[in-house]
Amino acid sequence: MENSFGSFLKQKRQEKRLTQKELAGMLFVSESAVSKWEQNVARPDIALLPALSQILEVSEHELITASIDTRSREEKAQARKWRIFSASWSLFFYIAYTVALIPCFICNLAIGKTLSWFWIVLASLLLAFTFTNLPSLIKRHKLILLTLSMYLALCVLLATCALYTGGDWFWIPVLSVLLGLLIVFTPIYIAKYDVFARVRKYNDFISVAVDFVMLNILLGAINVYTAVNGYASIRLWYFSIALPIVVTVYLILNLFLCVRFLRINKLLKTSVILSMVSALYVPVGFIKVKNPALQAEIDDANIFAADFSNWQSSIFIERNVHCIVFLSLLGVAAIFLLAGLLYGLKKKHR
Repeated sequence: MENSFGSFLKQKRQEKRLTQKELAGMLFVSESAVSKWEQNVARPDIALLPALSQILEVSEHELITASIDTRSREEKAQARKWRIFSASWSLFFYIAYTVALIPCFICNLAIGKTLSWFWIVLASLLLAFTFTNLPSLIKRHKLILLTLSMYLALCVLLATCALYTGGDWFWIPVLSVLLGLLIVFTPIYIAKYDVFARVRKYNDFISVAVDFVMLNILLGAINVYTAVNGYASIRLWYFSIALPIVVTVYLILNLFLCVRFLRINKLLKTSVILSMVSALYVPVGFIKVKNPALQAEIDDANIFAADFSNWQSSIFIERNVHCIVFLSLLGVAAIFLLAGLLYGLKKKHR
């Protein structure tokens, strides 16, 4: 049987070891008013509920329903524990960073008579700070601000290391990490933020385009770096090798993405994609390049030169395997095509 308001009020008053007179004095009402509440003859004015709930250390909801809200109290207790844990976590790392920095500062200054490698330690701890303490400090737009902060902190660390070692490699890792971040987060940002609402249905194409541009920037930077430092036998390999390959892959990816707009069932879409993948093997037999080593690798994948009677030579083994993959893809595509057509006919006759 559920408690009445009066019995609940009396129980909580007694738990606080208060008399009716003392409770009445705290609420600035008469003792008889409190007595009437506990006898369920009357109810306190709604304006008294905040003060009454504070005195009895219960919520207004619990006071009105005359019962303890166990679930709400558990949630509040868990939230309080989490806040304590979060504060302790942050405090621990603040102390740890301070303890790490002070000895490094003193040692570097005392031994080297200047600050040199100390800046690498400082930049490293700054990067660590973005992972450990910064998430609790950012309240809004956490996804984009945290990602940007971590990337900038990493750039600071790489720049510090490049200056310390006297290297000119800074832009390569910076652009590489940026490419990785764009691949992961571009589609997420477009799907999440309302500023991209108008172009959200083209999320796949935009994401691939951004990745394509960034990849070309990275490859161009690598080409410049290798050419300047004399590492590349072909100084302009970006234009002769990398760019044609990247453009081809980009166009193929966009063709795959266009399949989603076809007004056919998923089985037929799968058949189209498998057919397109298998079709990539066909041009291999007609590709001719000036690089002999590259030409040899291309010829090894030529399905038109396959010979299933010859499994002794490694060259023929590779060609035969590519041909089997090609035929398998076509076979699976044909199965999905047949299944898609049957499904379409069955759905049409319903």
